[in-house]
Amino acid sequence: MKLHAGEWDESILDAEDYRVERALQRGALEALRRARRCGTDFVIREHGQVKSLRPQEAAPYEKSMLENLERLSRKIAELEGQSPSSLSLNEKPD
Repeated sequence: MKLHAGEWDESILDAEDYRVERALQRGALEALRRARRCGTDFVIREHGQVKSLRPQEAAPYEKSMLENLERLSRKIAELEGQSPSSLSLNEKPD
């Protein structure tokens, strides 16, 4: 069996996909913060290479993670606002 992976964009993702991505991002953020609290390095992969960050070097990555969390939360809210399943009890779609 041969798999073919093609180009895709975010239009194929639904709210559940974004929730999973947000959970992964939260986990990475928590791991970074724990590494900082413990004074240990945080290991990432950037541009195909493994990089070890000292606690004082992690701030830009933490900022990026927080921005991505905000973006994911906004996208989830947007998708849930469009979804008929987000209707309250006794509401009917237009």
